[in-house]
Amino acid sequence: MPAPDPNIRLSNADRETLIGRLHAATEEGRLDLDEFAERSARVYEAKTFADVERLLADLPAADRALAVPKRPKSIADAPDLDLQPVHSHVKRQGAWTVPARITTKQKHSAVTLDCREAHFAAPDTDLKVDLVHSKITVILPPNASAVDEGVQLHGGAVVNKCHQSTDGPRIHLTGTSRYGKAVIRYERRFLWWRW
Repeated sequence: MPAPDPNIRLSNADRETLIGRLHAATEEGRLDLDEFAERSARVYEAKTFADVERLLADLPAADRALAVPKRPKSIADAPDLDLQPVHSHVKRQGAWTVPARITTKQKHSAVTLDCREAHFAAPDTDLKVDLVHSKITVILPPNASAVDEGVQLHGGAVVNKCHQSTDGPRIHLTGTSRYGKAVIRYERRFLWWRW
């Protein structure tokens, strides 16, 4: 696989692919948690492929090849999103692509999926959660809605403020929650603030 031009700027999908490779290297024992955290931060700060090349230099060549991103040919080709934070906070916002399937397995963590400016790869998105003392917040655009299709609660709550029927994208929420909380809502406004 040819190496990308080092002068090409990184996209959000490129960064997520690189973070996924660093996560895999951590699970393989090639990186410790401090190295993973430091390199992940540098990936998010990087502008071009040249900026991240040295972050993968000490990983085996086969692993570096996996880190070279394949850009989706179209929005419908967006890969599934699999989040597994532990004692962390993950936030997606801006013009990112919401895939047809999102899985999150959280332990003592917070995940925020801000979809207000996002592009949905499919009209229906399956969101499967596994919350352990964690919280997931999904912020939807005005034309989107959400359906709770059976989250098994062992303590905690599901708060869906987006259940009205619309012609836009729809989130289907399933999974389990052990003393966790899932919140699906629209944008909040006060004067000129939006959150």
